[in-house]
Amino acid sequence: MNNEAMNSKQTIESYMKQNNIDKAYELAEAYVKASPNDPDGYYLYGYLLMLKDQDQNASLIFNKGLDIDQKNALLNFSIGNLLNKQHKSTEALKYFCKSKLFNPSIDFKISLKNDFNNLNILFGSMEIANQMHTSVKGLKKLGLNAKSINYYPGYLGYKNDYTLNLSSIEDFDIADLETKKLASELISENNVFHLFFGTSLTLDHSDLPLLKELGKKVVMQYWGSDVRMYSKAVKLNRYVKVKNMDEEQIKRHLEFISYYVSDCLVDYELAEYVKDFHTNIHYIMPAIDLSEYKVVEPTKNDKPLIVHAPTSPEFKGTPYILRAVEQLKQYYDFDFKLVQGVSHEEAVKIYAKADLIIDQILTGSYGLFCIEAMAMGKPVICYISDFMKEKYPKDLPVISANPDNIKETIENFLRNRDRSEDLRIKGRSYVEKYHDMNLICSDLYHVYKNL
Repeated sequence: MNNEAMNSKQTIESYMKQNNIDKAYELAEAYVKASPNDPDGYYLYGYLLMLKDQDQNASLIFNKGLDIDQKNALLNFSIGNLLNKQHKSTEALKYFCKSKLFNPSIDFKISLKNDFNNLNILFGSMEIANQMHTSVKGLKKLGLNAKSINYYPGYLGYKNDYTLNLSSIEDFDIADLETKKLASELISENNVFHLFFGTSLTLDHSDLPLLKELGKKVVMQYWGSDVRMYSKAVKLNRYVKVKNMDEEQIKRHLEFISYYVSDCLVDYELAEYVKDFHTNIHYIMPAIDLSEYKVVEPTKNDKPLIVHAPTSPEFKGTPYILRAVEQLKQYYDFDFKLVQGVSHEEAVKIYAKADLIIDQILTGSYGLFCIEAMAMGKPVICYISDFMKEKYPKDLPVISANPDNIKETIENFLRNRDRSEDLRIKGRSYVEKYHDMNLICSDLYHVYKNL
C-alpha cells in the first residue's frame, strides 16, 4: 500500500470520527473508484453506506471487496451483520465463521442459540472403512439428518455427500481457502460434528475452537495409527507395528484436540492411548449394513480359495502370510488371491468366492474386512491379542493366528475344511449381534444426545 492510499483512508476515518459522515462517504466513494483493488476501501465505503441506511448497496459493495480478498475478516463480518439484521441467521453465521476461520485472532464473539431438539449431524473429514457412509445411512433410517464430507477419497470408491480431494490441490493456500469456505457453510448448517481420525474441517484445525465457541456438539473418533503409540502398544501385543513412531507428535496432537473436544469414540485398545487426554471416552463398534452382505454358500470345488486383502501390507503382516502360503503350496493344492488396488465393490465380489479369509496377524484386533467376511459366512483368520480377547465378546468366532503360527493355522484349515461350517454360522450371527448398522447408529444417537 502506497503512502497516498494510506493517507486517503486515514482521512476518511478521521471524518468518520468527527461524525462527518457525508464528507467521509464522498471521499470513500472516490477512493474506491481510484483504488478498485483495495478491499479495505470497499469495507469503509460499505460501512458508510450502512450508516446512511443503504444496506442493500452496502451488501453489494462488501461483496465486491470479497471478490478481491475472500479472507478479509471485516468484509465477511460486515456481510454477516447485514444478514443478521434481515433475520437470515444461517447465512449470517456462514460469514461470521469465515471471518473467524480466516482470521482466528479477530476480537468478536458470536452469539448463537443451538436447537439440539433437531440434530443435524456432519461426519468428516476422512472416510475410514466406509464408516462415515454407513453411519449416515443408519442415522437416516432413524429419521435423523446426517451427511458426510471426505477430503481424502481413494481407490476404494466409498461414497460421501461432499467430497473435496485435497491431494489434487498442490497449493496449500488454495487448499486452506477451499476447506475454510466449505467449513463455514457446514458449521452454519449443522449442530453435531462427528470427526474421524484426528482430522477436522480445516487443515489447521481452526474450526475446533470456533465449534467450541459456538457451543456445537463435537466428538472425535480415533481408528488406530492416528493415536497408537509403540511404547504402549508393544506392552499389549508384542507383534504390533505402528505407522507413526513420533510419539511426541501424537501426544501434542491429542493434547490440542482434547482441549477443544472433550468426547471421543474408540475401541478398548485405542482407549489405552487416549484416556489421559479426553475427558469422556465412549466405546463403539464398527458398523456394517447387513442388507448389503448376504451369506454365501461355500464352494464345492476341491481346490479352496484363500483371500487376503491388505490396505497396509507391512502393518497387516502380509509378508508372513505370503511366506506361509508359498511353503504350503508345496504340499497342498489351493488358490491364493491377494486383493489390492481395486474398488470396495469389486473386492467384495472376490471375498464372496473365498473359502477362507485372512485379515491381519499383527495388530491384535479385527477390523471391517473381518466383519464383512463373517457377514458373508466366511471363516476368518485374524490375530486377536490376549488384551483384546478379554475385551471382545466371548462368542467371537475368529481363528486367531500370529506370525509364529500362521503357517500351521492355514494348514489346519486345509486339512479340516469340513469343520468350518460352524464358523460360518457363528460369524454371521456375531455380526448381526454386535455390528449391525442399526444397532450401532442407535448407540451413536444416544452419544450425541448426551454430549
